[in-house]
Amino acid sequence: MTRRTPAVLFVAVAVLAWVAWDTRADPVRLARGLPWMLDFFRRMLPPDLHVLPAALKGAVTTVEIALLGTAVAAVAALPLGFLSARNIAPPPVFYPARVVLNFFRSVDTLVYALVFVAAVGLGPFPGVLAVVAYTTTSLAKLYSEAIEGIDRGPVDAITATGATRLQVLRFGVLPQVLPLFLSYVLYRLETNIRAATVLGFVGAGGIGFYLQTYLRLIDYPAASTVLLVTVAMVMVVDAVSSRLRDRLV
Repeated sequence: MTRRTPAVLFVAVAVLAWVAWDTRADPVRLARGLPWMLDFFRRMLPPDLHVLPAALKGAVTTVEIALLGTAVAAVAALPLGFLSARNIAPPPVFYPARVVLNFFRSVDTLVYALVFVAAVGLGPFPGVLAVVAYTTTSLAKLYSEAIEGIDRGPVDAITATGATRLQVLRFGVLPQVLPLFLSYVLYRLETNIRAATVLGFVGAGGIGFYLQTYLRLIDYPAASTVLLVTVAMVMVVDAVSSRLRDRLV
């Protein structure tokens, strides 16, 4: 522990205290609201299994949105990843590419969905476009960081043979980063499944559309069925993705 540690802790506690006050974080209010929360969950039981086919259809659409969007983004992010890697791209290319990635990556998937719903109409297609738009920039950032962490030995050896720049990337860089790239894609697929579940709230299709509809109709048993299907879908996708990523390591 250095001399600065108590001062840093004091500042951190002071900042957190101010944030708690400014956001009106009140545990007493939460405790008072617990009965209302319990009543909300009570009215969701038992689940209405009559809407199970519709919920399953929405879950399939959600997976399709995330799968197609992630697949397209995984390919589209490849050139952006190399262009935004400090050890690959020259400074006149690297810095503008990083600025563009950081700008578009700051926009959430839900915001993209709102824009594309206005542009192409309701349905799963704007959801796919929203996933592509956000995931492309996110994967490009992860790709660039993986490229910057490569071992220079194979690259220098291939360069010494007189290989072209494209051959160096193909045989010296890509084999090192490809397992990481695939792992990143699987991780983004997991997060995109979760993100796609709420895209239906803005008209971009998927299981979120059914959840929003039943909640607006105050049909809580039907909404609970949709929630259970959503939880099961996310758990299955996470389990499969985790096993695949373990095999890549």
